[in-house]
Amino acid sequence: MNFDFSNIKILLIGDFMIDHYLIGASYRNSPEAPVPVVIPQKEYSVPGGAGNVALNLKSMGAQVTCVGNVGIDKWGDQLLSILSEKDIDVDFLIRKKNYQTTLKKRIYSNDKQVLRIDNEDNISLKYDLSLINFNKYDVCIVSDYNKGMIDKIDFNHPLLIVDPKKEDFSLYKNADIITPNLNELKKCSSIKINDHQSIIMACNELIVKNNFKYVIAKQGDKGMTIIGENNFFKKIDAHSIINPDVTGAGDTVLAILSLVYTKTSDIVLSAKIANAAAAYAVSMPGTTTITLDKIKKYL
Repeated sequence: MNFDFSNIKILLIGDFMIDHYLIGASYRNSPEAPVPVVIPQKEYSVPGGAGNVALNLKSMGAQVTCVGNVGIDKWGDQLLSILSEKDIDVDFLIRKKNYQTTLKKRIYSNDKQVLRIDNEDNISLKYDLSLINFNKYDVCIVSDYNKGMIDKIDFNHPLLIVDPKKEDFSLYKNADIITPNLNELKKCSSIKINDHQSIIMACNELIVKNNFKYVIAKQGDKGMTIIGENNFFKKIDAHSIINPDVTGAGDTVLAILSLVYTKTSDIVLSAKIANAAAAYAVSMPGTTTITLDKIKKYL
């Protein structure tokens, strides 16, 4: 296929955050507690959550407009600065008083994550979406981390793709594609999930109840399954990755799946390429950004 996505205009609505990394080494344990003493070697920040989705979309060449909330703080400044430098439209990222930008601080020791510290405000933040002309965009992507931006899907777009976090999937009713992981699927389904057949049953139930076109059930090292209307399903096996780091892998899947599907309307091809992108993402430490050359290695 033609991997030129430069003419695709994307509206990305979601929870934007900062992933901050402290990378260090440890040569001894603390005498005060059974924890390693970490000597910092480098420290850096990258956009996380919907911000990571935005970077992946942009690195593949798409035109990206972000919609969300950030705090009036140094992390909000940093988030807007990084996205703007990548030529991502941040005009609809609104600075909110009395709200802190979501921060996930990860500490690595000897190439392994040993601690994560989260700073966040889990409050409902109303956003006036009537200000946005949805017709300008080829696809609307929702990256919901349940941090207050998304209460429910109460807007329309001809192509709507959602990465969910809420347990009540009726809040995403009428989405074209929804991409839950196995844990999210278990929480939202009335069906006990213990094998591949029960995954298919649970997803079919969601399709009937909520008028989804496709559910992409992400299963980590077991790959992913596409479930669609009229009893359609297709299993896609994962690539074998030694010592995977799953940080941000769902964002990568959402970005690449959305791009390829917008261009081709081929759900199987889109999932296969997203699966290849996920393989690269989990092979790298922390939050990483995909490019076409990195995907081709796994196709």
